[in-house]
Amino acid sequence: MSSTRFSQPDPRRQQADALLKSLTPSGGQLKIFLGASPGVGKTCAMLEAARERQQQGVSVLVGLIETHGRSHTAALLSDFTLLQRREELYQGQLLTEFDLDAALARKPQLILVDELAHTNIPGSRHKRRYQDIAELLEAGIDVYTTMNIQHVASLNDLVLQVSGVRVRETVPDQFIDDAHQLVFVDLEPAHLLQRLEQGKVYLGDFATQAQQQFFQLETLTALREMAIKLVMHHVDSQLKTEQQAKATSQDYTIADKLLVLISSRRDHEYLIRIGRRVAEKRQVPWVVVWVDTGAMQYQAQQQRLQAAFALARELGASTDVLRGPSTLQTIGPYITEQRINAVLVGAGTPRWWQPWRKPLYQQLVNSGLPLEVSVYRADACSHAELPLPASPFGQTAGYGVGVLLMALASAVALVLHRVLDNDNLVLIYVLAVVACGLKYGARPAIFTAVLSFFSFNFFLTDPYFSFNVNKSDDLATLIFLLVIGMVCGPAASKIRQQLLLLKAANRFSEFQRDFAARLTVVHQTEELAQVLAAQLSSALQAPVHLALKAENQWQLLPATTEPLLPIDGAVLDWCRQHQAMAGRFSDTLNASVWTAQPLVVQQQTVAVLMVRFPSQQAVLRPDDERLITSLLQQAGSVWQRISLSAELESSRVKAEMEQLRSALLSSVSHDLRSPLSAMMGSAESLLVLEQQLSATDRHELLQTILSESQRLDRYIQNLLDMTRLGHGQLKLERDWVSVNDILASARQRLKRFFPQQELLCQVSAELPPLFVHAALLEQALFNILENAARYSPADVAIRVTAELRAGRCHIEIEDEGPGIAPDLREKVFDMFYVVADGDSKRHNTGMGLAICRGMIGAHGGTVEAQAAKTGQGSCFVVELPLPAQSRQAQEEMV
Repeated sequence: MSSTRFSQPDPRRQQADALLKSLTPSGGQLKIFLGASPGVGKTCAMLEAARERQQQGVSVLVGLIETHGRSHTAALLSDFTLLQRREELYQGQLLTEFDLDAALARKPQLILVDELAHTNIPGSRHKRRYQDIAELLEAGIDVYTTMNIQHVASLNDLVLQVSGVRVRETVPDQFIDDAHQLVFVDLEPAHLLQRLEQGKVYLGDFATQAQQQFFQLETLTALREMAIKLVMHHVDSQLKTEQQAKATSQDYTIADKLLVLISSRRDHEYLIRIGRRVAEKRQVPWVVVWVDTGAMQYQAQQQRLQAAFALARELGASTDVLRGPSTLQTIGPYITEQRINAVLVGAGTPRWWQPWRKPLYQQLVNSGLPLEVSVYRADACSHAELPLPASPFGQTAGYGVGVLLMALASAVALVLHRVLDNDNLVLIYVLAVVACGLKYGARPAIFTAVLSFFSFNFFLTDPYFSFNVNKSDDLATLIFLLVIGMVCGPAASKIRQQLLLLKAANRFSEFQRDFAARLTVVHQTEELAQVLAAQLSSALQAPVHLALKAENQWQLLPATTEPLLPIDGAVLDWCRQHQAMAGRFSDTLNASVWTAQPLVVQQQTVAVLMVRFPSQQAVLRPDDERLITSLLQQAGSVWQRISLSAELESSRVKAEMEQLRSALLSSVSHDLRSPLSAMMGSAESLLVLEQQLSATDRHELLQTILSESQRLDRYIQNLLDMTRLGHGQLKLERDWVSVNDILASARQRLKRFFPQQELLCQVSAELPPLFVHAALLEQALFNILENAARYSPADVAIRVTAELRAGRCHIEIEDEGPGIAPDLREKVFDMFYVVADGDSKRHNTGMGLAICRGMIGAHGGTVEAQAAKTGQGSCFVVELPLPAQSRQAQEEMV
């Protein structure tokens, strides 16, 4: 259940709300033709108004009109396009109903739907027709409809008093208040009765039945007065909204806050309807509250409580559930905290077995709170329909258990009578009384205490097996037993209730805390779905899934082997579209076995929670609903965090890709142009100056062409290697090869480009052959050696050592160049990143070390840059797995 926190109204906020309300809504507009009773001409008035709209060029569709055999009404339909009704087979009968889907598909500008308060056939999308109309309005379709005053929800009890008939089909007041226009169709009661006698309202038995119910002069007069007052109130509310929007009235007062206190043991729907009328008259916010004192709630009480809360929400109230040891102790702080100054309570029923207990309203009056307490008692007709109050004797099973516990205590006491005196034996009976009180409540415990008194007297006091008492000590012991039993039994029952309340509160808190802890390590929406489903499934003891919409298909997490029925898919679609509960325990598609709740993030439904409660569960318990709502709110926050993280990661990747693209263009424009320019210049010199050049000059030009073409080939090969690494297309062709052979091949390649550079290699004899792709590993080591040769002095040797360390092949390549700053030692492995500036950067593409890390990583190894051991230069450390580890890595990759 939801809780609402009230605050003092701000004039500027009132004006803003009024401005928003006065704006043209984005959906359709609702026009209700209201009458005091059937037969006043509502449907005809609606058709006449629709004809005027149609003459103005508006597309009008008749969704459903009930003619009730009236020829005049049927004749008016000839000018309109009629929507074919939907046929539904129910209990062996073929019935027709308004086709909501067909109306949405046609999407006219205006649709006519008769009888707003109608209840749809079971199995329809919505339980009530006004919910169908709400969906039409949401789709942007204007709606004309009709209803009678007796169907207004808040007037249900008043109509019962006037007519003696309880109207079962009602429309929430909030739905009527939101109507764009309310048209009162009036006919004098005397004229209406004449029409009934002439057969123009109902025919046959229906007319006779109507005369016995609503069609009586005094009843029609009272209903007419109610309808006039409702229309006047609607007009007054619209005028007030316009005045506030235009800021023509500055007479703002501090509004009251109204609280309606209900009980699960009695039908307090009449109290909620009264609360609606009081709140509407005073123009104040109101809340309906139930206090859970820990007493056992039977299924009938749970259903009554759920119906009361549903009615309260329909009538525009907020709802809340409080927990505490007693109603007065719990509601007092709540009233103070919320600054409530008006309370509506029922009169209640006096308890003859507790004559000292004051009624709740009297306790509130005596509490000293600055509070207006209004007491209402259900009328006789309404009270006759109430179920009988709970038995004054509590749980009947507790009395049988009390007899058994007393018998067991007596048997134990008789056995121990020879060992212990009566002062100690009395504690055994007290234990039995406490046990009964803990399990079954105060009244069975008191009964057990009385039985224990007589049993102790009969079996354990002198004279034995008699109710006489000879000793004053025994009499004192008996009195002590009775008093202690009478006190401890109810006390134990009270403790039990408080423990149950504490257990329920702790259960809620523990689930929230555990769920929050598990959410801290969630980084993917799929993980969130699994965690949420598992947590709720454990809490509710029911299957739970989170449905995600992908490519017009619903994906359930965790997956289920049981396929979804078409009605289940409709539940998911409706819940996602309207961001409201659907399925079982709701008024929408309640024939489904699943209960659907939307997961809303930033006003968008990102997923739908599905719960399949046990078939024997008749109502959705307030605790379960509160837990679902709370966990969905937490999940929504985490979903938003995941989305933001994904967006940040996407932005980071895009920025890196843009940076990489810029670096690539810069590298390509420089490193391709430079060798090509040198080659073109040398070739042009050979072509133009062939006769003037000496043999030495021609040889140098040819050597330039060769070296620059080799440089260009290496650059293109690096680009191809990076492309293969980036797309995961680098395939390893492993074979056995020694480290000496790989280093010798890399050394030979290095000599071709840096003939003056000295290379000192030291390979441990303990190092076994490696199971690697030799060409790729040679290329990786060559890239490191080339980088070292480019930055090292020509007269200083590069040192290479290879040894067995910690079960891995450990290779170090050390130079005495300028070195790499500590904060740049990881960045040098980024693509196109170059440390040095100026001329030393000229022939460095920034790809060699990046390719090196990719190739070594493909073998399951690592490479990192460190400071040289000599203190000058850099040291690159390469570690590769040994043969057994290489095979395992290869199998894992496969």
